[in-house]
Amino acid sequence: MGIGEVPMSLRRAIIEADVGELNVAEFCRAHGVSRWFFYDLRRRHRLEGDTVLEPKSRAPHHPAGRTSVEVEDVIVAKRKELDDAGLDCGAATIAFHLRDLPGLPSESTIWRILTARGQIVPQPAKAPKHSGRSWTAERVNECWALDDWEHTLADGTVVKILDVLDDHSRYAVACTALERCTGDAALQVLISAAPFVGLPARIWSDNAKAFTTTLANALAPLGVVASHTRPYSPNSNGKVERFHRTAQKWLTKRPLTSTIGELQAQLDEFRTIYNTTRPHRSLGRQFPSDIWHQAPKTGPSTQPLGTPTSAHNTTVINGRCHAGTYLISIGSAHNDQQALTLITGTNCHVFINGHLVRQFTINPNQHAQPLHTRRGRPPKVTEREAPRHT
Repeated sequence: MGIGEVPMSLRRAIIEADVGELNVAEFCRAHGVSRWFFYDLRRRHRLEGDTVLEPKSRAPHHPAGRTSVEVEDVIVAKRKELDDAGLDCGAATIAFHLRDLPGLPSESTIWRILTARGQIVPQPAKAPKHSGRSWTAERVNECWALDDWEHTLADGTVVKILDVLDDHSRYAVACTALERCTGDAALQVLISAAPFVGLPARIWSDNAKAFTTTLANALAPLGVVASHTRPYSPNSNGKVERFHRTAQKWLTKRPLTSTIGELQAQLDEFRTIYNTTRPHRSLGRQFPSDIWHQAPKTGPSTQPLGTPTSAHNTTVINGRCHAGTYLISIGSAHNDQQALTLITGTNCHVFINGHLVRQFTINPNQHAQPLHTRRGRPPKVTEREAPRHT
C-alpha cells in the first residue's frame, strides 16, 4: 500500500496507538506502512491536529503550466477597465486586448480565472441557443437593418434613439437621438449618411408605420427597397437588437444628459468606438470599419456604384431652396418648411416632411433650377411673332 493511499481509519489507529504496549514493527508490517510514516504521522498530529487524517495533495506546489498571479491581476484589471467603460468585457475580448501580454492563457483559462476571482457568476440557463440558421448580406450596403429604442434624459424626458446597422460589415451607419422616431426623422438620418457611406439596396425594419409607409414610400424613388420582419418577431432583426444592448450598456456608464444634443455627443463617441476600436466576435475580432472599407459594395439599383452624393437641409424661401450651388424651385406652397434635398450625380430628389415633392434631372450649367422648363411653359408670344394686321 502506498503512503498516499493510507485510509483514514488506519491513520486514526496509528495516532491513537499506545506505543508503550504496541510492537510498532509488527503493526507496520501487518498494515503495509513504514515505521517512518508511523512516527511521522504521530509527530504531525501533535503539531497540526486532525488535519493529518486527510491525505495531502500530490499536486506540485508550483505547476509549470499555471498562470502567474501577476498575469491574473492584469486580466482582472483589464476586465474592470472595460466594464467601467461600458464595453464588452468577456474572456474573448480581454484576450484580444491583452494579446501582446507574455504568458497570456487561453480564453477558457481566462474565464476560469475570472470565475475564481468572483468576477463572473456562471449562469448556464442564459447561455445562447443557436438555431443553426443565420443570414448575412454578401456585400456592404446590400441591406441596412434599423430600429429604434427609448432612452430617458436626466429630467425624465423620454426620447428615441434610431440605430442603423450595415448587415454585412456590422458598421454602425447611424446612432441618432430623436425627439420622436417618425418616418421623416428616419429619412433624414438615412439621407444624412448617404454622402459618407452611400445608400443601401434594401432596408430591413420591424412593422412600425413610420418605417413601412412614410420611409418606404420616400425611399422607393431613390431605388431603395423596403422590407420588414414578421409581426412580433424581434429575433428576425437580431443584429440591430444586439446593437441596442451594446449601446445601452455603454450609456449606463455615462452620466445622464439633459438635452438631446448632449446625448448625441455621447452616441457619436460610442459609434466611433464601436466602428473602429471594438473587436467584433462575428467578424473574427476585426473592426467593422475595416470590413466596410475592404468588402465589395452595392447600392440602389437606380444608380451606378461610386456616383457622388450630397445631402442638403435648408428652409424654403420664396418657393425655392438651396442645395449646394443650385437654387431649386419647388413652389411657394412649401414656404418656411424644411426641405431635404438629395443630389446623386445629376438626379435630384427634394423631400418635405418625408414626402417627395420634386424629382428631376439637374442642369449643371445653370444655377437656378426652375420648376417648369421652357418647353413645359406656354409659348411666349412676342410682338414680332404676333400676326400682322392688314
